[in-house]
Amino acid sequence: MHGVVMTGLRSFVIEQHDRSTWEAVKDAAGIERNQFTRMDDYPDEEFLGIYQVLLDESEATGTELQREFGQFLFAEMAEMYGRIYFDDEWGALDLINNVEETIHQSLKARTDSGFTPPELETEPIGDGGVAVLYRSDRQLCEFGKGLLMGTGTHYETELTIEEPQCMKDGDDICRIEVHQNE
Repeated sequence: MHGVVMTGLRSFVIEQHDRSTWEAVKDAAGIERNQFTRMDDYPDEEFLGIYQVLLDESEATGTELQREFGQFLFAEMAEMYGRIYFDDEWGALDLINNVEETIHQSLKARTDSGFTPPELETEPIGDGGVAVLYRSDRQLCEFGKGLLMGTGTHYETELTIEEPQCMKDGDDICRIEVHQNE
């Protein structure tokens, strides 16, 4: 898991609760490391372990927790990387349509990393929307929807997000369709 996700998870827990809760969750997940950094990569099991502890101790569903974290993380990433990756002329759907070329390509170019980002493709939908085609062994499509929701919030644009195909339902890929509400 990319370090930005892990440091974002830490910030999310601390903001929602406090630092001692983060330490307790990390300990309950069996994570011995004291810190995560944005530039390093971590075993998926560490993210999933922390996520499972949070889910077990929360009243939220897995869907709610992943979406909430995705929204939170997008805001953090926009603050950190917006000037680098976001074109000033873009709106929410433009960013979504260009995420593979702008962000994932730079992640994939890192040769010093064992990190494997999800496979993403985008394609226009006839009515002005964008379909995001997502494939990952992690199957964190709800987290992805949270990132998409965060994109809408960042651009102050109301989005409708639907998923007519999902890997969790046996499909080969998650197809997430995003439309801008007028």
